[in-house]
Amino acid sequence: MIDRLVDTLVKRTARERRMLGLTVLVGVPLAVAFGILLPLQTALQAARHDHIDALALQLWVAQRAGEAATLAPASVPESQTPVGSSGLERGLIDVGLRGDVSDLGVGDNGVIELRFDAVGFTALANWVSAAQPSWGYDITRFRFEATEVSGKVSATLTLTPRS
Repeated sequence: MIDRLVDTLVKRTARERRMLGLTVLVGVPLAVAFGILLPLQTALQAARHDHIDALALQLWVAQRAGEAATLAPASVPESQTPVGSSGLERGLIDVGLRGDVSDLGVGDNGVIELRFDAVGFTALANWVSAAQPSWGYDITRFRFEATEVSGKVSATLTLTPRS
C-alpha cells in the first residue's frame, strides 16, 4: 500500500506533490476541526447552559420550599364524626353539584359511594379539596375518566368513615 502511494507520488510533478502535501497538511486538520471539534464545542456550551439552568431551577425550588415551610398550615377543623350522606348531599347542593350526582349510596359500615357520570372536573376537584377534611371520611378509592365533553369527567368516589 505504501509502495502504491510512493509510485503515485513519483509519477506526479513537483508542483502536484506540493499541492497534495498542502492539501493533506491543511485539509485534514480543517476536516478534524470542523467535523469533530466544533460540534463537541457546541455540545459542551449547550451542556454548560443546561447545567446553569438546572442550578437556577434548584435554587428557585429550594427558595419556594423555604417559603412554604414558613407558612402556617390552614387550620381546618377535622370532624371525627362522619357527616353522613345527608351532610355530603348538603355540601353538594351548596356548590351546585347535586344535579351532577348519578348515584349516592351508603353501604356496609357507613361506606359512602358517590358516582358522577358527567361533571366538571374543576368544580368536583375544588369541592373535594375544600370539603374533604371536614367530612370525617377518608377517600379510600377514586376513579376519574375523561368523557367526550371537554372539561367533564366521569368520577367514582368511595368514602370510608374515619376510625
